[in-house]
Amino acid sequence: MYHPCGVNNEAAKSPLPGFVDGVHKIIETAIEKNDLDFFYRLYLTRMAELSLTGQGKEFIDYAKSSLDDSQNSLFMAKGFEAIGNLIDLDFTKCINLLNELEASTRENELKVWVDQISNLCRAYVNFHNGDYKLSLEHAEISIASPIKSGTLDPMDKGRLIRLVACIGLITSDIKKIEKCAEDILGIDNPDNLIVLDHAKSAIKSMQLLVHGEYNQAYELAKSTIALEEASGRAGIASPFDCKFVVMRCLYEFSMINEALSEIVSLRDEAEQNGLKFIVILCEVGEIRILSRIPNSQDKVSSKINALRDRISLNPEYESLSWLVDLSEIFVKNQKNDLGRIDALIKRNSENVYLQKLGKSILNKVKFEDLTATENLPEITAFDVISKNLKLSKFEHKGIKKQSEYLRRALEVGEKAGAREIFLRQDNSTLEAIISLPSERDSLWLESLNRLAIERIKERNWLVEISGEQLTTREIEVLKYLVTENSISEIGQILHISKNTMKTHLRNIYRKLGVDGRGAAAKKAKENLII
Repeated sequence: MYHPCGVNNEAAKSPLPGFVDGVHKIIETAIEKNDLDFFYRLYLTRMAELSLTGQGKEFIDYAKSSLDDSQNSLFMAKGFEAIGNLIDLDFTKCINLLNELEASTRENELKVWVDQISNLCRAYVNFHNGDYKLSLEHAEISIASPIKSGTLDPMDKGRLIRLVACIGLITSDIKKIEKCAEDILGIDNPDNLIVLDHAKSAIKSMQLLVHGEYNQAYELAKSTIALEEASGRAGIASPFDCKFVVMRCLYEFSMINEALSEIVSLRDEAEQNGLKFIVILCEVGEIRILSRIPNSQDKVSSKINALRDRISLNPEYESLSWLVDLSEIFVKNQKNDLGRIDALIKRNSENVYLQKLGKSILNKVKFEDLTATENLPEITAFDVISKNLKLSKFEHKGIKKQSEYLRRALEVGEKAGAREIFLRQDNSTLEAIISLPSERDSLWLESLNRLAIERIKERNWLVEISGEQLTTREIEVLKYLVTENSISEIGQILHISKNTMKTHLRNIYRKLGVDGRGAAAKKAKENLII
């Protein structure tokens, strides 16, 4: 016979002798001692398990089971319902509930609690909707809150710090990642929560990645993914940040096909769950890799145009528009189209990451001062590799000294598992690597030499199909060729004389290999020049 509430009256059976009796004894002892903290911890542990495994509806039901019919309990029920909808990835319903709750508790003693869970939820919602700046604001407010939120506070804090570190990874903010790595270690963890250990490992893998320790970052990220997936982590708790690390490491290993496979897998998973920021990030990552592969120009152009249309036609994607320009910068960097890169950077003047990236690309044609380069730090593997690669380019140091710098970079690169950082160098550096006498057998160096030869061939092929690059001024003229303005009107708008305008048009047609305005505009669009 069953209990009227559906609970089986028969004792639970266990394959472990005495296990059930032992559990009963623990519970009986807690009851005898009136140990409410014991039951509270069980309650919170169950809530945490439901939230981490993507069981939002079950989370709501379980959380509400502890509430009564008081006004404050009704408010708390709505708060738990908002969290449950976040867990189930229903972001719209989550935000609507939070808006209602905030309006209802402005003068209530629960306001501080409501503010905390609101900031926690909004941090995740804004991140997955692509507004990482607003996500950071809410995350930092929630992390700084000193009160209990109704869930496991160390867990919530650790996961939010992990989210902030992921934003640092996406925007290449190394200082932010370093701070997160320090902050996560300062969280008190009296209950030895495994989820905090996973957060520490995830952030450590990001830190290792930005330090250039690709082998270590890859192994730590892969093991963290395996552990979290085995524990059923889902939704906002899924290890997508570690998957970003794995992709980046595979790219730095120059394992292109493997990197693309990981990207497609994560993109499909994110698409299925409606996590649009991750979807777009995967699209940009795929474009970045494809942009340097021969015979992929048409595919890349099609992907960028589709991405631009997808974002421009949907108001909800407004905060993601910079990612389209980022993807095009990767493409134009391969073609050495500095004029177009400069234009893209200028129209993203408030985006710190794009400004930093643009500066590094546009300044690559300038030689650094030798003294300044020699004074660069050598703290991380990336520091050592990049510094010595730069020093190896100063010809007046002599061939012997240049080779020493190059060997130093290669030694550290082999230990770290770096390949792509070498393959990104100019052809003269690649040729120096290929011709460098090997003092010992090294499979890594043999692999790098083979990839360097392939990369030189790729570049030669790209030069053949790309032709002479347009100047910044020619690109400005080209932008207006797609409009209905006459040639003379375009000249007036740009303050260009009639003769100079003719010269620009002649150069544009010659460089693009076309014979008129219409063909020039069509080819410019197809090749993402405008």
